[in-house]
This record gives sequence, structure tokens and C-alpha cells, in this order.
Amino acid sequence: MPATPAALCTFRDTLYTSRVLVLLETGRTLKVEKAQVAVASEDTVAIEYLHGRKDFVAVEG
Repeated sequence: MPATPAALCTFRDTLYTSRVLVLLETGRTLKVEKAQVAVASEDTVAIEYLHGRKDFVAVEG
């Protein structure tokens, strides 16, 4: 049986339509495309980072 895909949390970038964010504590990058970035719902590091920035808004639904 194939694994169930992880649920995603999507955030809207209010400043840019395209950019790369670097999570310094992990060295990972997040790509903003079409003014949105999506991360796995269990990725607490990325979600806390995005919630902590004023230029990102969580997208409901």
C-alpha cells in the first residue's frame, strides 16, 4: 500500500512572488513560487519560521 502524502500548510508571501528562504538553524531552503510556499504540516521548524514573519500569511483551506 502506498504511503499517504503528508498534509501541507500553505502560506502567502505578501512581498514577493518568487524567492528562496534559508532556514539558518537547519540549512534548509523554502521556495516561494507564485507568491506561495507550502510545507508539510509536521514541519514545525518551517511553520514556526513562517508564522513568525510579518510578510507571510497562512492560507486557510
